Amino acid sequence: MLDWLTRETVVDVSINAVPVFILGYFTVLHGVGSPWEFRPLAVFFMYVLTLFPLVLLAVATYYAARAIERDAARA
Repeated sequence: MLDWLTRETVVDVSINAVPVFILGYFTVLHGVGSPWEFRPLAVFFMYVLTLFPLVLLAVATYYAARAIERDAARA
């Protein structure tokens, strides 16, 4: 399944791990204990504004890794 993933590719796209962990950390932190009152609209927008970039970054990282491997295979 991940036979195309090499060590060099992981090193190249590992820079995206930092924002993924930061976004995930704040999402879990706010989900576990929030110091503010619960307002559904505010909570909805908070999750949209943290989870959407997280998913988008994960998809972009996947396609970047595939492109790196494809170009490395051509060379």
